[in-house]
Amino acid sequence: MRRSDAYETRARELAVLAGHDADARVAGPGGKMMPVWCTFRDAARAEHMAAEAAALVLPPQAPAFQNAPLRVFGQHDEATLAQMRNCMGVGNVVAGVVCADGHLGYAQPVGGVIAYERQISISGVGFDIGCGNMAVRLDTPYTDIKDRAAAILDDVRRVISFGVGRANAERAEHALFDDADAWRESDMHAYRQKAASQLGTVGSGNHYVDLMHDQDGFVWIGVHFGSRGLGHTSATRYLEAAGGQDGMNVLPTVLDEDSDSAGAISPRCNSPGAIPTRGGNGSWSACAKSSAAR
Repeated sequence: MRRSDAYETRARELAVLAGHDADARVAGPGGKMMPVWCTFRDAARAEHMAAEAAALVLPPQAPAFQNAPLRVFGQHDEATLAQMRNCMGVGNVVAGVVCADGHLGYAQPVGGVIAYERQISISGVGFDIGCGNMAVRLDTPYTDIKDRAAAILDDVRRVISFGVGRANAERAEHALFDDADAWRESDMHAYRQKAASQLGTVGSGNHYVDLMHDQDGFVWIGVHFGSRGLGHTSATRYLEAAGGQDGMNVLPTVLDEDSDSAGAISPRCNSPGAIPTRGGNGSWSACAKSSAAR
C-alpha cells in the first residue's frame, strides 16, 4: 500500500495547471521513474509553509524594536522569507540577515542571523549547535589521484561512519571526555556517553565528506558534519525548559539574557501578552542559526 503524501493533492493541481498529466511518468533522480506530480511536490510544500508562516500570530513587540532592518543575500523561497519576517517581529530585535545559503528551519531559518538587545534566542542557536564545516587544501595534484578517487572515497566510507548511528568501530577520542568535573558543572553529564560515542561520525541528511579539486589543480577534502544526537537532545532540553515549541512555523523562543535557565525564567517575548523591554546598558546579543543544515 502506497504511503499517503500530505502535499500530493496540491502537487497534482500544480502539475495540471502547468499543462501536464499528473500521472505521466518521468525520470527522477538517479533515473528512477516517477509520476509528474512528484516533480511539483517541493513547490506544493513551499506554498503550504509560506501560508502557514503568514498565518502565525505574533505577540506584541515594543515599538523601539519594530521594523528593524533586514538584509537578504541571494534568492530565497517565500516560506524562508516569511519565517524570517516572523522572527524579526519577536523580541528586542536590532537587525537581521538572511545569508545566501539560507533555507527554512525550525522556528528560524538556517542561515538566518538576528541581533538582539540583551536577549538570546534558543531557536536561533537551534538544533545545529554542534554542526560544522571545514575544507583543507592538500599539496597533492588532482592528476596524481584522479584514477584512484573512487577507491579513496571507498576507504573514507569504511573508516568514517555515515548515516544514523555508528556503522563502524572506528572511535575518536578527546581529552574533554576525561574531564568529569566539566560535564558535571555544565549539567551535561547525561549526554557525555552519547557525545563520546558519536564523536568522529558524519551523520545523515546533507552531511558529507567530499574529494574536490580547485582551479589550480590541487586536491581539497571538505566535510560537513552534523550535531548528531548530542546537539538535538541538548537543544530540545533547553527549548522545553524555556516553554518553547518544536516545529517549523512556530514562534521563536527568546529569553532575556539574565533569565534563570534553571527554571525561574523571566517572561518571554513569545509568551501571550508579554511585551519586551529595552535593555538598560544597550548591549546586544547576536543569535545565528548555523548555515550548515542538520
